[in-house]
Parts: sequence; structure tokens; C-alpha cells
Amino acid sequence: MNKQIRITVSREIDRLLNEVAKKLGKKKSMLARELMEQKMYDLQIIQRGLK
Repeated sequence: MNKQIRITVSREIDRLLNEVAKKLGKKKSMLARELMEQKMYDLQIIQRGLK
């Protein structure tokens, strides 16, 4: 089951997310989710959680 979360970011981060999402043709929320998942993977949080 999918869960929905809300995050608060600074005005500058919001602006950057908008710009990058537009360039990539993605929704801002999708880009933020992908970035969060990639960071969790980089920190090996996901790998440890799946063991």
C-alpha cells in the first residue's frame, strides 16, 4: 500500500525542483521522491532495511 508524505523545503529548493522537473518532463513530486530514494540507496539505508 502506498503512503503519502508531506515535506517542507525552502523557497530556493522548491524553485530548483520546479526547474529540473520541467526540464526532465516530470512532476515535481516524482522528482523529489526519486531523489529521496536515490539518497537512501546511496546511504545504504534501503539495503539494510531489506536484509
